[in-house]
Amino acid sequence: MAAVISNLQFSDQDVLNPKYASDKRLIAKFYKNAIFNEFKSNQEGRAIYDEIDYIRIITPGSRDDFRTEVTVEYQRRFPEQWAQYKASQEQAVSGTPINMVPWLSIGQVEELKFFHITTVEQIIDAPDTIAQKFSGFQSLKQKAKAFLDSASSEAEKTRLEGALKERDAKISSLEQNLAAMGQKLDQLLAKK
Repeated sequence: MAAVISNLQFSDQDVLNPKYASDKRLIAKFYKNAIFNEFKSNQEGRAIYDEIDYIRIITPGSRDDFRTEVTVEYQRRFPEQWAQYKASQEQAVSGTPINMVPWLSIGQVEELKFFHITTVEQIIDAPDTIAQKFSGFQSLKQKAKAFLDSASSEAEKTRLEGALKERDAKISSLEQNLAAMGQKLDQLLAKK
């Protein structure tokens, strides 16, 4: 008999594997972790975080725990917990988390989360019908648009600064190579 959990098939052999026997004592908690995406952030000129599945493994009675990104191995070690986690999860999103921008109050962040808005990009894309239920929503949309526009122009500036630094490093390297070649040439001419 095999169990199908989130498009992964686990056989009874996987679940009963002696390698995982001691895992029954452990507490395994799967969760989403927001990981800073440096490449996307540099491209957009603002902080971009990706939601990644993580696991926290706790040994009862120990003060220590272990946290890492979820792999198929962990899904197989803790199939019941993985199935429960996946059953209650929402679709992962990518963007600038609303709790990372300074112009939103704690109350506004919580109210936006009530409407399932978790990123600045989602504020802009939200339907205007939310404005009837959320006081000042149009103002937030305008701030979000200005924030993303500003970040976009800042991204171009950052990209150009990076390109200039790279060019300067190449020039410096070429100058050093040219100077070294000049010294070698002087040494060879001196020997003749």
